[in-house]
Amino acid sequence: MDRLKEIRRHFAFDAWANREVVSALRALAEPPSGAVKTLAHIAGVLRLWLARVKGEPSPLAVWPALDLPVTARELDGAAALWQEQIETLKPGNLERDVAYINSLGEAWTSSVGDILTQTIFHGIHHRAQILADLRRAGHEPPYVDFIHAVRSGRLG
Repeated sequence: MDRLKEIRRHFAFDAWANREVVSALRALAEPPSGAVKTLAHIAGVLRLWLARVKGEPSPLAVWPALDLPVTARELDGAAALWQEQIETLKPGNLERDVAYINSLGEAWTSSVGDILTQTIFHGIHHRAQILADLRRAGHEPPYVDFIHAVRSGRLG
């Protein structure tokens, strides 16, 4: 599988997993506030890394104070924007360096390919925290493993 096809698949997985978590939280009368806050953070960071790749300011804070309905819209919007961005990429674009300032005010440079990988891993990391929050609160978390998405035909 070529790298761009794999990247598209990973971002499709990320969008699907975020939708599954949103659905699980919507099903609760009172979703854990930490879970909603962390999900909003995923949305904020999706927009942040995309803005960095595009050389634009991010429209969201890294830890935006969003309720669940707004977070869901932001996640869907970010997924669509990432899909558009990835469709414009050519294999050589993955090595392009992006200069940015991190949240600590430090200047860094990372390749587009590394940013794409970071973006996916970041979402996985924080979704795991949300699932743990749900379990601790006595709720059954959604099954959002990559292999489950593949086996169940959720990914192309």
